[in-house]
Amino acid sequence: MTKPIHLEGTTLEGGGQLLRIAIGLSSLTKIPIHITNIRGKRSGGGGLKAQHLTSVQWLGKASNAKLSGAGLKSKEITFAPHKKNREYPTNAHISQSTPGSINLVLQAILPYILFSWTEEPVRICITGGTNVSNSPSYDYASEVLLPMLSKIGMAVESQLHSRGWSTGSARLGSATYNITPLQASLPAFRFDERGDIHSIKAIALAPKACESHLRKELQVMFSKRREALFDTNHNPEIEVEFEDSHHDKRFYLLLVATTTTGMKLGRDWLYDHGFRAGKIDYIISSLVKKVMNDLISEIEHGGCVDGYLRDQLVIYQALAKGKSVVDGGCKKGELVRPSLHTQTAHWVVNEVLGVQFEEDGSCEGIAFVPSKGRLTSGREKELVKGIKKLDIDVDEG
Repeated sequence: MTKPIHLEGTTLEGGGQLLRIAIGLSSLTKIPIHITNIRGKRSGGGGLKAQHLTSVQWLGKASNAKLSGAGLKSKEITFAPHKKNREYPTNAHISQSTPGSINLVLQAILPYILFSWTEEPVRICITGGTNVSNSPSYDYASEVLLPMLSKIGMAVESQLHSRGWSTGSARLGSATYNITPLQASLPAFRFDERGDIHSIKAIALAPKACESHLRKELQVMFSKRREALFDTNHNPEIEVEFEDSHHDKRFYLLLVATTTTGMKLGRDWLYDHGFRAGKIDYIISSLVKKVMNDLISEIEHGGCVDGYLRDQLVIYQALAKGKSVVDGGCKKGELVRPSLHTQTAHWVVNEVLGVQFEEDGSCEGIAFVPSKGRLTSGREKELVKGIKKLDIDVDEG
């Protein structure tokens, strides 16, 4: 067996994203990996939490991997996929016993399902948390991530069954994702023409008694910040959706700006500060103000993606055929520096695949062939130079 590639888990952002991207790429390419000091920069000692372990175990079974060290709080694993994938059902359920982020699990397994599965549509139901602190929400994925993936030819539809929360009393929820696997290499894509902001959608989750107040606060803020949000000559479209959170300590807001070229920029916040009696007005005001300011900062840089989406697209750029570009924007005449999450994603794909990113957010992908687990002729030779000898078939066609 090829000697595993070693990845130091404290590199750059030092969290769970490094793990998710690494095992996703390993599952597809059959390149074994050895990760040490997993989540080494996280408080509480780091190591695998429940949702990380769920992703590792699921991908391990799907790719028929030899897996060692995987367990709760484990800080070191070796993941060595077998050349032949295991036959997996096209209708599956991934269950978590805690409200770990459903969408972080999706983030880990989606590339594998899209690029190395079956010709049939896949239906995956995931139980866990839909709205979890410091994690992508179900709403962000359904309103920003999945529509943007559809622009590059990936068909993923989502359906929410019930909410799962990490705030208030912990609660499990579930969502189903209908995924159409790719049948050919993903073509290179370009997100470099943003256009003007023509509409904004707000999704607000809060106690029912707060609906009127929250809507008014949003209306006032949209009016005050109109020039920062829209072209002054444009008649903006504003949509507000409200949902009862069924708990007096559950407040969440997502704002999504859509451009004339179909780009989507989103910012959100699951309120996780202290709750005090009689402070509802302050909570609502703080929630709306923070998310609005965050969205405006994304709009002002002129890029085609927000900071959260930029790092989630890295793995798809690396697997695509040709040069893909994702414009992250400019500030004061300089390119917006990638976030630590994005830098970490760049580092992982370089270590595993030998793919290097340019300052403008572009890279030359490896032209991965779906379902076959193979690279197109020519690219395999380049990849071998970067990571020594690989046991990967080459598509001579």
